Amino acid sequence: MAQAIIIDLYDTLTDESDNERNAIALLRQIVATAGVRVSEQALKEAEAHSIESFAPDQFEAMIFRLVNRDTTMALRCISAFRKNFPRAVKIRPEAKSIVEACKQRGWKIALAQAPNKDEADALQKSGVLPLIDIKGPPPALKLALPDMRVLEFLLGQLGVMPGDCVMLGNRIDNDIRPAKNLRMTAVQVQVGSHGKRQLPRDLKDVPDYEAPDIKALLHVIPTVV
Repeated sequence: MAQAIIIDLYDTLTDESDNERNAIALLRQIVATAGVRVSEQALKEAEAHSIESFAPDQFEAMIFRLVNRDTTMALRCISAFRKNFPRAVKIRPEAKSIVEACKQRGWKIALAQAPNKDEADALQKSGVLPLIDIKGPPPALKLALPDMRVLEFLLGQLGVMPGDCVMLGNRIDNDIRPAKNLRMTAVQVQVGSHGKRQLPRDLKDVPDYEAPDIKALLHVIPTVV
């Protein structure tokens, strides 16, 4: 029986749709400024490739493909993208309901990432942060998903065995696979580009529970065993 849950912050408790749209517009502009013409078709193909190939960073992978894998140009464009992309924090309206549904199960809750100041402020304002028991791994750990050591650390902080913990996220590569490798229960909410378009490569990519959207997720959480 599950006793705890680890929640991936991004695209689960946050809505990243605006960030993704703005990031793609910016990287297209940066690549064009570098001298590479970017058609709508090329942009769509780069986006699809970055997601379907399980690239760790969607936008860096898109840039690398759009510059025809020119390493020097890619590094220059990625540097410009990092300097000029202002990621905004948008907490989902349903975020508190998701966390409250987990609390109603009696689960202890950990975030898979430690929120930065802006994220923590937004989570506090939405009433989510006070409900979280473990607010992510410490920055000193210098690890991030899909590294399984992140989950192992959080399991230790929660004081539960892998088989007694649930992993909730939208990405197969970052969330589902590392959880399944540790024999945790994996719940995928199929939101965002990754949640909608990543397909399992093998059985270790297949979640134990699936929710096609946030509304469905709120119905799935009470059924998780």
